[in-house]
Amino acid sequence: MLGDVLPHASRNIIESCYRLKNEKYRELRNIYPDIPSHYIHGLCQDAVERVSSLRRNRARQYSREIFGELVKHLGLGKKDLRSKRLVRYLWRRSWEIARHQVDLEMKEGILAPRINSVSLWLVDDHVWKPIDVTKININGVENTFFTSVAINTHRSWVHLDLEPSKEFYKLLARGFKPTSHAKIKLDRKNKRVLFHLSLEKEVEIYKPGNIKPVDVNENSVATLYEAFAIILETDLAETTLGYSYRKKSIQKRNGSDSRETRKAMEKLRKGGEEEGL
Repeated sequence: MLGDVLPHASRNIIESCYRLKNEKYRELRNIYPDIPSHYIHGLCQDAVERVSSLRRNRARQYSREIFGELVKHLGLGKKDLRSKRLVRYLWRRSWEIARHQVDLEMKEGILAPRINSVSLWLVDDHVWKPIDVTKININGVENTFFTSVAINTHRSWVHLDLEPSKEFYKLLARGFKPTSHAKIKLDRKNKRVLFHLSLEKEVEIYKPGNIKPVDVNENSVATLYEAFAIILETDLAETTLGYSYRKKSIQKRNGSDSRETRKAMEKLRKGGEEEGL
C-alpha cells in the first residue's frame, strides 16, 4: 500500500495527509476492500512525512552547495562575509534555488523517498485491543497489565504475544497507565514486530504557598511581612562602586594584563588596604 501511495505523493509534492487521502482513498478502497479505514489514514500520514522529510533534507544539502558556488562566483572573501545582511541574502537565495531544484527532481521522478522500514500508528481501540487484561498492584499503585494484543487487519484479528521490557514495568510502578495509542514496526532483519505503547499519568500541579516577595536594590532590600513592608539598608552600592573605581584605576595605571595589575587585583580581592592600591 505504501508503495502505491508514495510515488503519487512524491511526484505531486503533497505534504497534506488530508489531500492525499482524498485523492487516493477510493483507489485504495477498491484494491483493498477489507482493510480498516484507520490504516489508510495512517498510511497517508506516513507517506506525507516521508515526502516532507526528503524535500527538507535534500534542499538543506543543496543550499549549502549553492551557497559555496555563489561565494566563489561573486569572488567574496572573509571580509565580505562579515556582513550579516549579505550572508542572510545569499542563504535566502540559495534556499530558494535549492527548493526549486528539489521540486523539479521530485516532479520528474529523479528524486523519490525510499522505503527502508515500515511503521504504522494504531490510533484507537478499533484497530487494536489488549487481551487477558489483569489488575495488578505495584507499590500500592493499581494498574492494568497485559502480555498479548490483537490487531485488526484485512485478515481479521491477528494475535501477538508481547515481551515487555524492564522500563515498561518501571513506568507501571510509577503510576503510568497504557493508552489507546500504539505503534507497530516491522523488523525484517530479526523477523519480529516491535510494538510501541503510549503511556500517560495524571500529575497534580504543585502550588507553593507562603511566598514572600523580596526586592533587592543597590542600597536596600525590601520584603513584605503580613501587612507591613520591611526595608533593610545594606549600603552595597558604596562597596561595589569602590571596588569598580579601584579596579579601573589599577588597570589604567599598570595596563589590563600585566604582572603588577594581577598582583594588585589579588590584594584588592582579599580586601587588603596596602599602600599603592
